[in-house]
Amino acid sequence: RARHALMAAVLAAATSTASIRARVNAAPAAARVVLASGRPRVDARRATGAVRISATAADAETTSAPAAEEDGVREFFDAQMVDEAGMLAASTFPIPPADLIAKCKLILAKNNGGEDPSLLASDFTFVAPVVGPLEKERFLAAFQSFKIDEGFPDAEFNYYHFRVDPFEPSRVWYDARFVGTNTGPLIGGTLPATNKKVESPPQSCSMCFNERGECTQLTVGYVMDKQLGNTGGLGGVYGILYAIGYGLPFPEAQPWQKSVQYDLFQRFSGATQELQKFVKGLTGGN
Repeated sequence: RARHALMAAVLAAATSTASIRARVNAAPAAARVVLASGRPRVDARRATGAVRISATAADAETTSAPAAEEDGVREFFDAQMVDEAGMLAASTFPIPPADLIAKCKLILAKNNGGEDPSLLASDFTFVAPVVGPLEKERFLAAFQSFKIDEGFPDAEFNYYHFRVDPFEPSRVWYDARFVGTNTGPLIGGTLPATNKKVESPPQSCSMCFNERGECTQLTVGYVMDKQLGNTGGLGGVYGILYAIGYGLPFPEAQPWQKSVQYDLFQRFSGATQELQKFVKGLTGGN
């Protein structure tokens, strides 16, 4: 249990997006409609020219789709793209998005609440892909006994892209890309410095809040693109330890590997497809 708590501390302290290529401009208020569920969304048919999606600016300037295709795109916007501003405006959560984001940033500045426990609710939980849920006392004990800056004096957490979830207006999402060089010992001197640099992949994190403005849940370490960085696609503490040569000896702390079952499934699926093609050829495509 102590070991899990310690790892949770590093994971939360060291958490570091794949960028969305499609860019959607917000539609005006006149283009908002309300679904039966009460959730606002964009009505693209009343937002012509206000909602656009393009790969590049050049594409947007030089490409003009046929009317039928354009209508299809508008229908897609209408059915599948939400009006974030409208949803947040319709929210009954008492703390405005800007204030909620400010509270989130304050907690990060206070070492995820470790330096000011009053920022965390009494029913606070910490949840990572492997570690957790951890209740408040175990989380705080781990944080107060471990400081990542001892092992990474040049640590940069690189927090960015703070936004309030329109589906959960009490939740702030943000991303992080931890970068640091291991020039000091870790875990109380147990792990000597390696002088290796860690470049974590973009990781998604979030904080949930109650109406009093206290954080009720912290989630960290969810990798958004395992191809990036040098942590073997791992997030949080497991990725950091792997990058500096101290990967822990269990599957959850090692880069993903294809299981025997999945390999057999892929082989069987591929063989089945080839057999189907062969049989179809023999029967003349019938």
